Amino acid sequence: MKRILILIQALLALCLAAYATAANVPATVTKVCANCHGADGNSESPMFPRLAGQEPDYLQRQLLAYRDQTRANPAAQNYMWGMAKLLTDDDIKQVANWFAAQAPVYDKQPGAGDDRGRMADAIFRQGLPDQGVPACATCHGDRAQGTSIAPRLAGQHAHYIESQLKVLATGERPAAVMMQPIAQKLNEEQVAALAAYLGKL
Repeated sequence: MKRILILIQALLALCLAAYATAANVPATVTKVCANCHGADGNSESPMFPRLAGQEPDYLQRQLLAYRDQTRANPAAQNYMWGMAKLLTDDDIKQVANWFAAQAPVYDKQPGAGDDRGRMADAIFRQGLPDQGVPACATCHGDRAQGTSIAPRLAGQHAHYIESQLKVLATGERPAAVMMQPIAQKLNEEQVAALAAYLGKL
């Protein structure tokens, strides 16, 4: 574990050095952000979210939250706090616009007739009225394409969605206060089913 933390710190140091010498934000994105999020914003590792096609306003708010250290879950602290503190308001706007303009990739489409898929589709489109859970589509869009206030979920890594739903059930993302009671009402089976379903939309 200690070796992994040392490697992460070394990678962050390289990223920060690359940022300091970058001539402009698009070059910074490809040289620095690509280390985790992929050269076109479509990360390979489920540890890091796919940013391609996200709404720019949403991305800007997240980068500001990292810079202000108000998005405080451990992954944010380990990976993004140090990166975001170097960004100006203009940098943040340009980075968000660059990622938003990239084409998202998608995993294989969900199979028809899958019980878990049908359950997730119902939660996404209709919610769980008996549990007080609104339809995901209400905020995230009818194709999970995202809005200015809610992230794009279509094509996102299932593991990342699942991990974030668990984080949202805590108080570690105060800006996402609307999601906290919703995430708390979903059981593990529902969380896993939704994550798998949304990642393939």
